[in-house]
Amino acid sequence: MSVQASASSARPSAIRWVRVLLAGFLAEVALILVAVPLYFMPNPQTTLNLAIPPASFLAFIAFGYWAARGARKAWVLNGFLAGLAAVLLYIGLAVGATAATHRDLWASFTPAYLLAHALKMAGGALGGLLAARRRAAAA
Repeated sequence: MSVQASASSARPSAIRWVRVLLAGFLAEVALILVAVPLYFMPNPQTTLNLAIPPASFLAFIAFGYWAARGARKAWVLNGFLAGLAAVLLYIGLAVGATAATHRDLWASFTPAYLLAHALKMAGGALGGLLAARRRAAAA
């Protein structure tokens, strides 16, 4: 093994994968906790379409910040990846649910939910940026 190969394997990764994946999962759980009561409103689809995109953005600012907080670098990337992990989790759940119920997969990807997915990644990246700025201010 070369010296260069051993040095790169000893170097910690800039991406904190456990935190990224956990942040994506926990933020999705938080969004489900927001969505469930809204589902019982008089016009649930309209209410969900209006509430979930901004809730996604706000939740992922917090969870993106948490995912990036202890990183040594690549803070924005850590936050963004937390949002991406949640999007992939949602897609996996949607594929599984449509396979189990024999419904149309594409019906679950409404414009509001596509916007929410984009806002998850943007919110996570903003949370990572805030973590980076806080670290720079503390230094």
